[in-house]
Amino acid sequence: MTDKVYTLSFHKFAPGFFPGTGSVTAVGKGKGQYYTLNIPLKDGITDQKYVDLFHEILTNVMQAYQPNAIVCQLGADGLVGDPMRSFNLTSLGLGKCLSKIIGFNLPTLYLGGGGYNYTNTAKCWCYLTSIILRQKLDTQIPEHRFFDRYGPDFELFLSPSNRSDTNEASYIKGIRERALENISQIAKGNQIPRRRKRSK
Repeated sequence: MTDKVYTLSFHKFAPGFFPGTGSVTAVGKGKGQYYTLNIPLKDGITDQKYVDLFHEILTNVMQAYQPNAIVCQLGADGLVGDPMRSFNLTSLGLGKCLSKIIGFNLPTLYLGGGGYNYTNTAKCWCYLTSIILRQKLDTQIPEHRFFDRYGPDFELFLSPSNRSDTNEASYIKGIRERALENISQIAKGNQIPRRRKRSK
């Protein structure tokens, strides 16, 4: 209901999947119309397809809206091995998305999110935190109190599974085109505030 915040969400969307909201046609209401952009994805999407779509959509959103700051929720329930069984992503793929956000060099608040395989979520957030802090990590999990939970490989990074990706090329093309059209609505009307000077 406001044009002061632009919401961009990449998530699973399917009949019967909680909470049942987040279709590409849900674009906000009133003054906030077209200030919400949903990217609904199907089961099994992999790193390359996800990262390519994320980079293109985010670049266009940033050019159109020109925010002063970013709030980024780093949900991990799309990781391979998560009980939600949504996507087939790895922390390396999510790291590429995070690096894209960091590249805009804006004040950014990073938040956690879903992630129900606790070991994989811990690995992912550790890696993403290292990107934010510009620190390089060893790929071997160090010995610690919960070391046994990280077996059998004791590696920081996850490998994608061989599950099928149900996001057909035609589906991704349609979502991409609709998303870019929605983004163009705020640019066309010149209704958005350009980046304001931050208060001292």
